[in-house]
Amino acid sequence: MQTDSFDEIYEELFPILYRFVRLRVPQSDVEDVTAEVITKIWRALPSFEGKSTLKSWALRIAYHHIADFYRTRKGKGMQIVSLSEEIKSAQAADDHSDHLLTVLSVSETLAKLSEQQVAVIQLRLIEGFSAIEVAQILGITQQAVDSLLYRAKKSFRKYYELENAGGIR
Repeated sequence: MQTDSFDEIYEELFPILYRFVRLRVPQSDVEDVTAEVITKIWRALPSFEGKSTLKSWALRIAYHHIADFYRTRKGKGMQIVSLSEEIKSAQAADDHSDHLLTVLSVSETLAKLSEQQVAVIQLRLIEGFSAIEVAQILGITQQAVDSLLYRAKKSFRKYYELENAGGIR
């Protein structure tokens, strides 16, 4: 891993790290937190043993860094950041109303789930990590990942249907 340049590591990891951080910290802190995570990863790279993929190892660092970020904010726990303000302002600029309303509804539904439920949905279903990789990232067992994903899907479905009851689909 020592032969990879900072630019190569950055190019490989930045997109997934940015998406991961963006869903978990306020928009005003996303760039700073992402930069801090990338710096932390670069400094820790010599200790990377290759027992997992570079991406899952980096996301584990990001997961812990975000927890530290909230610990230093005096009592404010980790939260799923709603995209509603960003989407509402984008809605005014563009006329993609149906798409934006769906994204807003999904965002608001995700905000009702626990951090671990959102993490397992994002990592398994959106990013495509295996259950074993997600277990390594979150520091839990593969069986816990499978159970968490099942409960997360069930909760998401329940909240989404309640939120959209009576609407046309």
